[in-house]
Amino acid sequence: MYLTRKLKLGRTDQLDALARRAGNLWSTVAKWHWRFARRQGYWLSKGQAQKMYCKGCDGLHSQSAQAVADSFYDSLQSWRKKRKNGNYEGLRPPYKQKRYFKVQWKSAAIRLRDDGVLRLSNGRGTDPVLIDWPSGQEPKRVEIGWDGDQYELRCQYKVEEEEEPKGTKTAGIDIGEIHLAAVYTGNESWTVNGRELRGLRRQQNRTKARLDSKIDRKERGSRRWKRLARAKDRQLSKIRGRIKDLLHKQSTRLVKTLHERRVGTVVVGDLTGIRESIGCGSKVNQRLHQWAYSKSGPTASSPE
Repeated sequence: MYLTRKLKLGRTDQLDALARRAGNLWSTVAKWHWRFARRQGYWLSKGQAQKMYCKGCDGLHSQSAQAVADSFYDSLQSWRKKRKNGNYEGLRPPYKQKRYFKVQWKSAAIRLRDDGVLRLSNGRGTDPVLIDWPSGQEPKRVEIGWDGDQYELRCQYKVEEEEEPKGTKTAGIDIGEIHLAAVYTGNESWTVNGRELRGLRRQQNRTKARLDSKIDRKERGSRRWKRLARAKDRQLSKIRGRIKDLLHKQSTRLVKTLHERRVGTVVVGDLTGIRESIGCGSKVNQRLHQWAYSKSGPTASSPE
C-alpha cells in the first residue's frame, strides 16, 4: 500500500524554471507525436519518444524527463480506451502545448540527507531542489505541481499493511442509467441511486443550450462572443467537476460496502458498443449517450 504526503512550497524561481522545462518537453513530445501521425501516418511509441526527445534534456533528471513522456502516453492511452468503450462526450486526445507541467522524481533521484533535507536531483550541472522534510522516511516517488495558488510537494511512500482475509462472496453488478448500479450478492441486493447525477446532467444540458443560443446570435470572434464562450467553458467545467466528484464518491462508497460484506469477486456486465445500436428518440438517446458507465468503475479500487 502507498501513502501520499503533501507539503506547500510557495513559489520560487527554481520551481518555475523546472516547471517550464517540463512544460517545454511535454509540448515537444506532443507536437512531434501528432506531426508524425499527420505527415507519416505513424504513431511514435513511448520508447521512441523518450529516446528521441528525453535524452540529454537540460535542467531535468533523466528519469524526470522520461516521466513527462510517460504522462503524455498515459493520457493518450486513456483517451484511446474511452473511445473504444464508446465514450465520446467532451473527449479529445492530449494535444495542447503546455507552458508549465508537473515535475516528477523517481527513487534514483531522491535522497534524504542526515540533516533532514530532502535532495531532489536535476541532472549534472543543475542545482538540486533542497527541501526541509519533517518526515524521517525517504519517499519512493516525488512530484511537484501547481495546486492553483502555489507549488505543492507530493511524496509517495510504500507502507506495509497487515494481511486481511479476502472475502469469499461474489457480487454481480448491473450498471444502469437511472440507478448507477444494482448489486446482488446472493442473499441480499441493493441499488445505488442516480437521481443526483441525472439532476446534474439536466443542469449541464440546460446551461449548454442556453449559452449556445446566445453565442449563435453574436458575430463569431467578437468581444461579446468571446465573453459568452468563456462563460460557457467556465460554467460547464464546474458542472463536469461536480459530476466527476459525485461518481468518485459513489464508486468509493460502493467498494467500501462490498468490502464490509466480505465480497472478494465482482462481476460487471460488459456494455461495450451499446451506444452504437440505440435509436430511442432524441431525448432518450441524449441520456444514453451521457451514460457514465465507463467512468463510475475505474475510479474505485479492488474490494479485496
